[in-house]
Amino acid sequence: MIAPLQAALDAGIKIITVDTFLGNGDYVNGPVTFPLSYIGSDNVEGGRIAGNALADALGGKGNVYIQNTVVGTSTTEQGSEGFKEAIKAHPGRQLVGEDYNNDDASLSTQQTAAVLQREPDLAGIFGVNVFSAQGAGQAVLNAGLGGEVRVIAFDATQSAIEQLRAGTVSLVIAQKPYDMGYLAMEFALADARGVTSLPKRVATGYAVITRDNVDNPTSPASSTRRATSRPGSEGLRALRAAPSQEPRWTAPPAWRPPPAWARPDCRAAGACSSP
Repeated sequence: MIAPLQAALDAGIKIITVDTFLGNGDYVNGPVTFPLSYIGSDNVEGGRIAGNALADALGGKGNVYIQNTVVGTSTTEQGSEGFKEAIKAHPGRQLVGEDYNNDDASLSTQQTAAVLQREPDLAGIFGVNVFSAQGAGQAVLNAGLGGEVRVIAFDATQSAIEQLRAGTVSLVIAQKPYDMGYLAMEFALADARGVTSLPKRVATGYAVITRDNVDNPTSPASSTRRATSRPGSEGLRALRAAPSQEPRWTAPPAWRPPPAWARPDCRAAGACSSP
């Protein structure tokens, strides 16, 4: 995507990347610096959260496996990296493999089924995206191992939440797409108004959903949750702290948090209805 986005910039179109970055994501000193900002989750940290949560759930020991998606995708590769770091820090747990399913849930099911047959001591699986967790969870169900082999799902899709309630998925790590989109629009508007001190990187955090808080995912029930006080608050604070200049970015006068039905964590848990 670097070449076409560079062409867009050359044509006068500003670039903000959301959820996935270009180069190494360092828009100050990295190989790609032309985007205004990268707004998204810290995927390495998300992987660490998943790895630590799975290790804690497994107790003293247990082999683990990663279901990944497309080789070279920055966000999922970072999630895998963070997961591996966390697992290494827990003695008695061994990573037995990592497969790539090319965003195909059916292939994920086949790959996971083969690992379940090959590794009778497999105790946990990390699915790095929607298709990976969905396919892995289905393979666990097909093998009659629901509740025995724990699956950590990244992204709070309806399928992941249903599997969480059924006990096939033990924990769901939810990103905050509303925050990402909201901040991207605010940054674009700020740039159009002449603001030149936009942060090059804004991490939007995660919400961790478990069976204990799945019906109330906005509560601080999970100790690992790193929530913002309102959508995009970290980025808004960064903008407000920008050096004094004219014109200066200001918050919309009637700004307020999104309605409950618009929050992705609320929709994913089925805890609220749209108007």
